[in-house]
Amino acid sequence: MRKKGPLPRLSGFSFKAAGVTTDVVTGAGAFRTLSDRLPRIAPGRWFVVSSDPVFGRHGAALLWGARGADIDPRPLLLPDGEAAKTWKAVGWLLDMLVARGLRRDGGVVALGGGTVGDAAGLAAALALRGVALVQAPTTLLAASDSAVGGKTGVDLPAGKNLAGTFHPARLVVVEPAVFQSLPDRDYRSGLAEIVKTALLSKSFHAAMGRLAPKLEARDRDAIAEAAGRSLRVKARFVAADPFERLGKRFALNLGHTVGHAIEAASGLKLRHGEAVAWGLFAALALSVDRAGLDPAVAAQAAAWIRDLVRPPRPSASVLSHWPALLGADKKADRHGLRAVVLEAPGVPQVVRASAEELALAFGAARARYNP
Repeated sequence: MRKKGPLPRLSGFSFKAAGVTTDVVTGAGAFRTLSDRLPRIAPGRWFVVSSDPVFGRHGAALLWGARGADIDPRPLLLPDGEAAKTWKAVGWLLDMLVARGLRRDGGVVALGGGTVGDAAGLAAALALRGVALVQAPTTLLAASDSAVGGKTGVDLPAGKNLAGTFHPARLVVVEPAVFQSLPDRDYRSGLAEIVKTALLSKSFHAAMGRLAPKLEARDRDAIAEAAGRSLRVKARFVAADPFERLGKRFALNLGHTVGHAIEAASGLKLRHGEAVAWGLFAALALSVDRAGLDPAVAAQAAAWIRDLVRPPRPSASVLSHWPALLGADKKADRHGLRAVVLEAPGVPQVVRASAEELALAFGAARARYNP
């Protein structure tokens, strides 16, 4: 029998939001902590929810890491991408979980990116009125952002993520080895959220100069550190505003007001992180003009986005249509649009901004930062 061996370079933290404590473990060997942690979270049977390509690449490692726990070796496979986030897919998943014998002392392990995490999380929230959830993200975007925060959901004809609930994971395991197989474009897309989060933390921002070249080289330790720092920053905002009702969590939308409009205008041909990168360029220009952000700090952040994310240039059609889509932003309220700007790294503020002002900031960013 293979010995467990040491668990090298693991780090982690815990936080509490909405009465639920979430443990986060990052680093080489994170999957191997599942054998001890799953029975402590819920002693019953666990079910893995994934997609066919993801489970084919990483399922064996996850199941080996969870050996000794009562985990069903047969995965429940959702469609790849946004097709996982439909009522049909989640309904099928609920039927299968119950048919396979899920009980309230069991749980769901979501192995995949944000779409699998959203759909599996919603199923875990609904099945038997709620069972334990563990997130095992396999995209850098999920590992640095969506795995923490409790958001679950499905898409509706009117737009993405318009139905769902909050169901925080009890455990998040970030194993950096899984990111080595990501296509270059998907990996870089995830780096956009890392840069965004670094701008929301003075200490993380200070570390980015050291981390950036290592992230470019896909250094596993650097990925684990950056993902861990990102999730710590997000956890701080989530703990202060678990259900997004107090406005304290809105800072996490830095770059997203413009980014979501560009993503929608592209017909989702741009990756989420690529669209957010363009939104971040605009947010930096707006921060200099509205909040007094040091132009040198903005230029350095723009260079990180340019070099790490390398977002494709939006087409002429996208450039002409995205401002008209700002009004559909689900973060808007009865007073109109809000945007996040920075006075300094780690000092965000929420301001009112018109669609015209955001379009002007986008144009200014293209002239200043040459993305």
